[in-house]
Amino acid sequence: MKSSLTNMMLSLGGITILAGAILAGVNLLTEEPIAQAKAETLRSALQEVLPPFDNDISPDTLPSGLVRYDATLAGFASGTAVESFSDNGFGGRISVLFGFDRNGCVTGYRMLSHAETPGLGAKADTWFSAPGSTHNIICSSAPQRVRADGGDIDAITGATITSRAFLEALNSARTALVSPKTED
Repeated sequence: MKSSLTNMMLSLGGITILAGAILAGVNLLTEEPIAQAKAETLRSALQEVLPPFDNDISPDTLPSGLVRYDATLAGFASGTAVESFSDNGFGGRISVLFGFDRNGCVTGYRMLSHAETPGLGAKADTWFSAPGSTHNIICSSAPQRVRADGGDIDAITGATITSRAFLEALNSARTALVSPKTED
């Protein structure tokens, strides 16, 4: 077959269509497993950060973009989880799931996503829950700030920006606790 512009365009077009079809097929095959994995990760995170609960928790997206999950045990409120975020992390957006008891005290948290520096800002996944430390937010019920900004929480050494963003996400989550539920 003679090499001509028409032949090359037809060959390239055919390859492009074939590659697109393969990518679409792979997307169809992986879409459901990815959604199931995300749902399982969220379910696990909710169990980790909330007090015991027995209801099927459904998300309530607030106008602020935060997502709230109300938990009950034997028909009574047991706690609330709030998926919060801050766009002010050193590496951009950090997303955190915070758990609160009925009184608004932090029962736990789980980092959902971040792009913070490994070994520095990435320490936020455990830093703020160290028992007996000056950076533990567990059982706190008031807004928090880093010590450098006049607060009571020690920032992660070398990662004050990440620490500020984490506490910003926490304080936003606290605000969501008193937000009315949205109507479906």
